Amino acid sequence: MEWHPSSVGGVQAHVRDLAVWLSRRGFTVSVISRRVGLADLRFQESEGYYIVDSLIPLDYILVPPDPRSIEDAIVKLKPDVVHSHHIFTLTPLFALKVAGELGIARVATNHTLFLAHDFRTFWSIASLLLPTRYYLEYAQAVISVSKVADEFVESIMGVDFKARRFIIPNAVDTSKYTPPAREPEDDIVLFVGRLVYRKGLHVLVKALQRIRSRDFKLYVIGGGYMELPVKILAKAYGVEDRMKLLGVVSERDKVELYRRAKIVVVPSIFNESFGIVALEAMASGRPVIASRVGGLEDVVVNGETGILVEPGSEEQLAEAIETLLGDEGYRRRLGANARRLVEEKYSWDAMIDRIIDVYNYTVTLEDTTPQSQTTNY
Repeated sequence: MEWHPSSVGGVQAHVRDLAVWLSRRGFTVSVISRRVGLADLRFQESEGYYIVDSLIPLDYILVPPDPRSIEDAIVKLKPDVVHSHHIFTLTPLFALKVAGELGIARVATNHTLFLAHDFRTFWSIASLLLPTRYYLEYAQAVISVSKVADEFVESIMGVDFKARRFIIPNAVDTSKYTPPAREPEDDIVLFVGRLVYRKGLHVLVKALQRIRSRDFKLYVIGGGYMELPVKILAKAYGVEDRMKLLGVVSERDKVELYRRAKIVVVPSIFNESFGIVALEAMASGRPVIASRVGGLEDVVVNGETGILVEPGSEEQLAEAIETLLGDEGYRRRLGANARRLVEEKYSWDAMIDRIIDVYNYTVTLEDTTPQSQTTNY
């Protein structure tokens, strides 16, 4: 993948967990990545992690990787399967090409949506300018984390795309993310995510000034370019005393903060292919307020595990927060339902075998150009 495993993000968290769970099933797992985001989190490296170089000595996402470095790593490892994560950056795409030329089984996972992802005609033309359109042809199987993410793959690659397509949601470690022994007493609302425009923290800040009936705190985990604008916005609206910016925290602290919160809000505006934060919150027994956007609509069941609101609506966000903070019985019921749903549908115990089935499918292929078909798990 493009980002270092120690960096913050849903793709990185998924790859870290996937490596652990595959190892538990007896697989030898190696992760090839760039240095992008190195040391955002404490992360124990081992011989199973390989860093590939950039074409020039600058480790930024826009600087292409050195294809020779990727090839050297794959040749050295001699894997049975190459699994590329994120289909819109060059490191995983180059890895598919190298694996194809070496005759190694290859799988790709799409974790991403772009703006206006549902305008198929636009993307069928615009994709001609994307390297994805050409390099993803080397994949024998493509996993998408949601139905909308799978539809986006079809928009990019066309209906005649030969790789077998699978829909397998992200998973969460239900032994790590667990409900608190006792429900928290303090009214804490939690936001977890990168501080970028599409994550919608600015909308949540605007919603705060509409809630006057309760004294509560908004805890914000994450970092990004929106940190300063959000601070300015909070001061302008007179809610800076209600918001606590925690920055990037350790995994252990994040788990504990989920348990301390009464509500978790995911106010994304667009481009949310799945929403791993919603899963982590639900596994922690927390009701989720989320936008009706992308894969979040698949994860959060409105009125059963949380509340869905229109993206960008500070009014609906404020109303949902007031409702859940003011009704303990309803809040607890949603949280219990959320935990139960995650245990049944989104735990790594439930999901890992489905991913292994995809590996087995590609390894046993005789024809390297499998028929196009989508399997929804």
